[in-house]
Amino acid sequence: RIHKELTISLKNKNPNILHYVSLLNAEKAALKQKKNNEDVRKLYNDAIIMSARGGYVHDAALAQERFAEYLLNIAGDFHEARYHIEGAIQRYTNWGAMGVVEHLHNKHQDDLAGSSTH
Repeated sequence: RIHKELTISLKNKNPNILHYVSLLNAEKAALKQKKNNEDVRKLYNDAIIMSARGGYVHDAALAQERFAEYLLNIAGDFHEARYHIEGAIQRYTNWGAMGVVEHLHNKHQDDLAGSSTH
């Protein structure tokens, strides 16, 4: 329902929600695809880029975090997932969300083993 409302608002020329619609499109595609799919990857990457370019650091971090979860749990791409977990941690750190950073470190300590973010 919220996806539909945001899409209508976007059609009514509200540019401040484009990154939200992009993230919801990626999430929706990930739920439908249930496998390693280039379209899903592109949608997540678009959401990350649009959020970052718009200055929405916290939303870019969320998009990277969600993309990492997709990569870990659906696609099985641990290497790229680690890259996006690290990116999300860096963005959350820049935003000052240290509680989220600690949560991600704890949740993904095995996935991050050997990375430079510790």
